[in-house]
Amino acid sequence: MTMKKSSAIFASVILGAFATLAPAEDLLPSQQNALVRKYCAVCHTDAANNGGLSLEHYDAAHADAPLAAMLLSKLRNGAMGAAGLGVPDKATQEAWVLATVRQALGAQNWAVSRSETSQGSTVTASVVRIVGPRNGEANPPIYRLTLSCEPATRHGTIQLTWSPEPQTERTFLVSDDGQTGVPHTLSGKEKMGNGTSGTSGRASAVLHVGLPTQSLTIADLFPAETVTFPIDALDSRTRLELAACR
Repeated sequence: MTMKKSSAIFASVILGAFATLAPAEDLLPSQQNALVRKYCAVCHTDAANNGGLSLEHYDAAHADAPLAAMLLSKLRNGAMGAAGLGVPDKATQEAWVLATVRQALGAQNWAVSRSETSQGSTVTASVVRIVGPRNGEANPPIYRLTLSCEPATRHGTIQLTWSPEPQTERTFLVSDDGQTGVPHTLSGKEKMGNGTSGTSGRASAVLHVGLPTQSLTIADLFPAETVTFPIDALDSRTRLELAACR
């Protein structure tokens, strides 16, 4: 799928949420953050990183569109009550989803952030792609690729996350720049991040490949499904910083 076509499909899917929601009162960023902390971050903590997704520091005042797109997929596919705390009233649910739709606009473009840690500076870049519905669902599956690097320590990761369906006991292929795919195997279950006994399949994987020059392709994580991320769409400064860890 070309980047232009992927962008158009993604925008259509995201914007379609506006047509399916009744008029809702706008939520302030502080209200959105309170909802995320109560219903999401209780499981998706930094420590648990359930599904490769931490929402512990989610801040709607500083939109991270790819992260918001993953949160939106969770909200629209039944995860709102997964922590066992019930769900907000219908009006609040609709307002929350609508606010997250707005946060997620532009998620098909790379989002880059830089931060300082005890180890020095860290650069992180993420982007999402969607694929066609697997079972005729209204909200198609979504993949997020996150690249990070601490240039001072040369420690970096390439992480893939997906929603809404988990996966396990499966081998998929990761191909950089059109080369032969490197097999990656998912196995086992994830425990709930809130300390309960519940488990689920996996929704993330660390990819053991170098930083591609042009593209990174994931094949057969789900049967006959392929998704390609445009590494060459990153700006030259970010690519250079990320390359220090590869």
